[in-house]
Amino acid sequence: MGKGRPWLFFLCFIRQVFPLPRECSGRATPIPRRRRCTLIVADDVERAPLIAPSGRSTVLAPAEAVSPEPGIGFCTLLRGEFGGFARGVNAVSLRPAAASLRACSLVLLAGLAACAERQALPNDPTGRLFARGLDEITDLYIAPVSSRQLVLGGAARLSRLDDKFSISETPGPDKTYLVLAYAGTEVAAYPIPSQDDPHNWGAVMGQLVASAKAASPSVAALPEDQIDKTLFDGITAGLDRFSRYSSPDVARDQRAARDGFGGIGVTLDTSKEEFRITAVSPRSAAELAGIKPDDRLVAVDKVPTAGRSHSDVVHALRGPILSTVEVTVYRPSLAQNRTFHLQRELVILPTVTVSRDGDTAVLQVASFNQNTTQQVVEAVYNLKREMGPQLRGIVLDLRSDPGGLLDQAVSLVDVFVPNGPIVATVGRHPASRQFFEASGESIAPQIPVVVLINGGSASSSEIVAAALQDAGRAVVVGSASYGKGTVQTVLRLPNDGELTLTWAQLVAPSGYLLHEHGVVPTLCTSDLGNDDRFVQIAIQRAAASPAAAPAATRARASLDENAWSQLRRSCPARQGDHEIDVKVAKRLLADPVLYSQAVHAIGASPSVAAVPAAAAPPTVPALTAARPALSSSPRNP
Repeated sequence: MGKGRPWLFFLCFIRQVFPLPRECSGRATPIPRRRRCTLIVADDVERAPLIAPSGRSTVLAPAEAVSPEPGIGFCTLLRGEFGGFARGVNAVSLRPAAASLRACSLVLLAGLAACAERQALPNDPTGRLFARGLDEITDLYIAPVSSRQLVLGGAARLSRLDDKFSISETPGPDKTYLVLAYAGTEVAAYPIPSQDDPHNWGAVMGQLVASAKAASPSVAALPEDQIDKTLFDGITAGLDRFSRYSSPDVARDQRAARDGFGGIGVTLDTSKEEFRITAVSPRSAAELAGIKPDDRLVAVDKVPTAGRSHSDVVHALRGPILSTVEVTVYRPSLAQNRTFHLQRELVILPTVTVSRDGDTAVLQVASFNQNTTQQVVEAVYNLKREMGPQLRGIVLDLRSDPGGLLDQAVSLVDVFVPNGPIVATVGRHPASRQFFEASGESIAPQIPVVVLINGGSASSSEIVAAALQDAGRAVVVGSASYGKGTVQTVLRLPNDGELTLTWAQLVAPSGYLLHEHGVVPTLCTSDLGNDDRFVQIAIQRAAASPAAAPAATRARASLDENAWSQLRRSCPARQGDHEIDVKVAKRLLADPVLYSQAVHAIGASPSVAAVPAAAAPPTVPALTAARPALSSSPRNP
């Protein structure tokens, strides 16, 4: 590329369904703004470092639960199917202007031609549903996968709906057929598509379902959602264990958990037959109306709650934001019922609990939803205002935190880290190659931090622990984390269900892959009890020189697989919140010299923004193919 030659900035847009803006949360305290990264289009897509906006809320599926973000295929992009919520992604070409004009025309023509070659979506709803699912898997899944194999896996699950069904491939004179048999008799045969096109295979799936309903009265009587779930489970069984399908009802609850929902702001205890209100959210519609903890919920919109399931009552309380609901409660202190007419508002479930012990604060983060960082920011501001210089440090408790939204993990790190890389992601799809950096607007860059992790700390919590550990901003205490270092994107399907797909791996700032490795604490407590004598053992470990534990203090990026296995065995993952962890954290924060020694105990590694291409792990070429693209230099917001 010649010096001083003009460049063309080619803008394209990729739809990303994103959480509601923070203004809707009703909170006033701002979250530090991160610099927006840029998506770079180079001549060789495989070698080009592709960086997406740091503000997008890609989901990190936790170890046992999934939380999300929809994506979109290139053909859908060119068709202009952006939907109501759209976020732009800048694609900056590194070619000279004239070449870029020609290249852009060729890219658009080639893209349109590719979309034209792909068959249209089937007309029937079932075929369209499965075609959309297969389409997204083909475009976004972290590894190439055959639609044929996925459909065969899904079709085989028909036998779980009625054990008289069987599926086979039968060669014909000129074609191979997918044959559906019922009780040993062939009921339908469909030509296997000549190409591995997801739309064609989706149409086959729709035809199989129609034939199965015609052949089996028991299948015909089943709800559509149950049939869809069974077959999608067969399809996703051919993917990794974090990719899955969620039925519309489950997907609705997942969306509510991560993005919020229209509600009145009460928490119910359903351990007994009655629905007792155990908590009322501050400034919520319920609190402003006068509903109090210990009130009994007896009716919603004049329908009694007695005999109803917890799920049914919760869904009755929820509804569109600004819609109205009538709530009747029984107040034991008055021995009478009271009826309230409330307007639903956005409710985002709290995920952060704050407690104090003398000059130390403990922030326990249960998961990462749309409001997690906002809660941490508010807590830090309050602590600084109320405690001032008496605040010795913060214990960030991520034990048993299964993860959640990627952007919330990044923004939480930004609260404590003044500059430098936070995390990077690499995958097959260009948009999955992302780099996240600190904004330079940290509100707590100097407050000492100790992070607690255990075997239940996964995905987003591992991002936070690894970033703070690598940046020398926190001492990590506890046991080895779960080691779930993949990123999932969640796609809303035509039936309002969700398809969660693994589409990238996470790379820590120092350059190692988090998947299967996880975060190994600076100070291990997994072999210690809770007595004070064990606290002293832990402190002795913290005070020991790196030479006393060379394996535990080696730079993580320098470890091979054998060394990683040894490191994780030296501090095995354990479950549960053990008192020893908090005790050790408080002792570290009470001794600035000991804390400083521990926070810098692990050997330094080159960051992902500085590793030369030759030193890059073979699995992450996109991260290191061009240094300038991964630097922490300012970018346009």
